[in-house]
Amino acid sequence: MVWLVYSYLLNCLYILVVVHLKKMKIRQISILIFTLSVAFSCRKYIQKETTDYKYFDRPKSDTISINKLKAITDEEYLQYGVRVAFVSENNDTIIPFGKYAYYGTDTLEFYANVIEHPNDSTYGRQIAIDRNQNVLFDIVMFDNGPEPFNNGLTRVLRNGKMGYANKFGQIVISCEYDYAKWFENGKAEVTYKAKEYFDLEEHKRVESDEWFEIDKKGKKLK
Repeated sequence: MVWLVYSYLLNCLYILVVVHLKKMKIRQISILIFTLSVAFSCRKYIQKETTDYKYFDRPKSDTISINKLKAITDEEYLQYGVRVAFVSENNDTIIPFGKYAYYGTDTLEFYANVIEHPNDSTYGRQIAIDRNQNVLFDIVMFDNGPEPFNNGLTRVLRNGKMGYANKFGQIVISCEYDYAKWFENGKAEVTYKAKEYFDLEEHKRVESDEWFEIDKKGKKLK
């Protein structure tokens, strides 16, 4: 008799635990669905600006380094955002103060990353220029600075479209994609249709249903 009562109580306890766990799962699923719905509804999609900037294409044969220029500032330290000029080895001013701010380039060999800075209170685009101040492309930001090279290439922008440039500042894969990812192991994912948005933590994200891979010559891979 005692054994039957004990068995009955165990079964009741088991049923209570199962019911409780099911309720917890239902509650957790409900919370997850609610969280996801809030996350999707709170997306801040980024409207791309339509521009018509003019850019200069460096000749493919222009790969010989001559007369490197050094970045200098008239402020206390050479750091991001300060006024910058570029001088020759003889300290002749080639690119004067009054147009650009420093953006990571200490030595202009083929091109320099700079920020447009026409006066003390105005900052403009982050761009790459050659020694003649021709604008080559707009810079893709990474961790509050210019993006590094990956597999010998870096992502760049021209009028809102992404492509890739080499260390000489030459566009080697045209700026035609809505979004392009880093090259890894000789391949990169790109898309012609992408939407950028900020998530709940204000991190920029990208979504697309039409990703495909290309090689370092821009050829689509199967």
